[in-house]
Amino acid sequence: MMGLPERDLVESAAFWTLDQLKGHKYITGADILYKADVSSLLSFIDGNLEEDSRGKAVSLGLRVIDEEGRQGIAYCNLLAKEALSKVVKWAVHNSKNNDPNPYVELNRNQGVPFEDRDIFDPFIAEGLSFDRGSKICACLTEEARNTDKRVKSVREAFYGEGYEETFYLSSEGFCEWQKETVARCDVVVIMSDGDEMEMGGFGDERRYALDLDYLNIARQAVCRTRMTLGGKHLKTAKYVLVLDSMASASFVSLLEDCFLADNVHKGRSLLSGKLGRQIASNVVNLIDDATLNRGMGSYIFDGEGTPGQRTTLLSGGVLNGFLYNIEHAKMDGVPSTGNCVRGTASLPSVGASNLFILPGTQDLQCLLNKVDSGIYVTDLLGLHTFDPVSGDFSLGIKGAYIRKGALENPVSGMTIAGNLYDVLFHVIEVGNDIKFYGSVGSPSLVIEDVTAAGV
Repeated sequence: MMGLPERDLVESAAFWTLDQLKGHKYITGADILYKADVSSLLSFIDGNLEEDSRGKAVSLGLRVIDEEGRQGIAYCNLLAKEALSKVVKWAVHNSKNNDPNPYVELNRNQGVPFEDRDIFDPFIAEGLSFDRGSKICACLTEEARNTDKRVKSVREAFYGEGYEETFYLSSEGFCEWQKETVARCDVVVIMSDGDEMEMGGFGDERRYALDLDYLNIARQAVCRTRMTLGGKHLKTAKYVLVLDSMASASFVSLLEDCFLADNVHKGRSLLSGKLGRQIASNVVNLIDDATLNRGMGSYIFDGEGTPGQRTTLLSGGVLNGFLYNIEHAKMDGVPSTGNCVRGTASLPSVGASNLFILPGTQDLQCLLNKVDSGIYVTDLLGLHTFDPVSGDFSLGIKGAYIRKGALENPVSGMTIAGNLYDVLFHVIEVGNDIKFYGSVGSPSLVIEDVTAAGV
């Protein structure tokens, strides 16, 4: 499909590669991960073409495991026997230079039925033409300008699509394909009103192209930028913060690394030793779910052939568990949660699928009505500065001032600082307006007693 190698050729190459290991008596297991993807994107600035990019990549990786659990990995971008022979040679060589690991093993739970997650759009797999992509970007630009005359520049109107297929084969007998697609759209605008100027934007991505509401994305980019246009800082004080779903999803994204079992074992998470303890307010329920229909983080099986599944991480604020691949699950004596992530050139590690906070029952306006004085937060700035080990953060915020349930003056130039784990205990309300931004989702959150400082 779309110029990628035929499946019969891929399978033949993979089986041939495994067969070449028979002469290496110390190698007790091996698996092959093949990935191929095609992507296309277009980007315009004020209607002028900025980028037209088309790409295709094919890669096959071999992992070998010896009798003491040493792992070696090598990969190539060709399916020719000469290249595959070198992959076998280097994978075996690399295994000799690694340390023994008694917890390394292949997935031996075969025969588990897989369920379709509806993550493949045949329309996207046909390819993106320049004409279709440019028309979408033109519509984005026009809608942004028509939404508010204060839009002075559409700095980016972006549309892209991608198709990926994965094949996994192991010496334990696992042999399976999965395929997935993605469509993404972004709009960035500059707005001005007198001497005031603000840049902002909005984007969305979906598994199916027709699930993207292009015009709404353009409108959201303008509306979110307009909300903070001319924003001023408030006096330094403790405030009730109402995070909209997008800001809340950014907040949730900070939590991911803390729940990965490999980070817990390496001392990179403060959650080590806190299983079964209350670590957040009782209104916080955190889920990781690879089975969501059309979810951006959904998959049929993970990087070790374990079926994707749903895992409850926080229930009523209590730490229920962590996310595992096979190795770290064996360390803790628990089953894998199907959260192995890996590339063709990397050893298995752990990652989230669709990570989200379960919604509550009240809509956003109900949450706002309960706030006499607070800040409605639409943007969290500086997320990259978060320290997952200590939980400390210092973030900029943008949004609007809340007075008696109504949104008034725009707010910007303020910062919040503290510890993420402390903040989790101050979440007092969870809205019903859950939205996903990529593979992370959240409803609006109300957080009390947060010190916000003007800068």
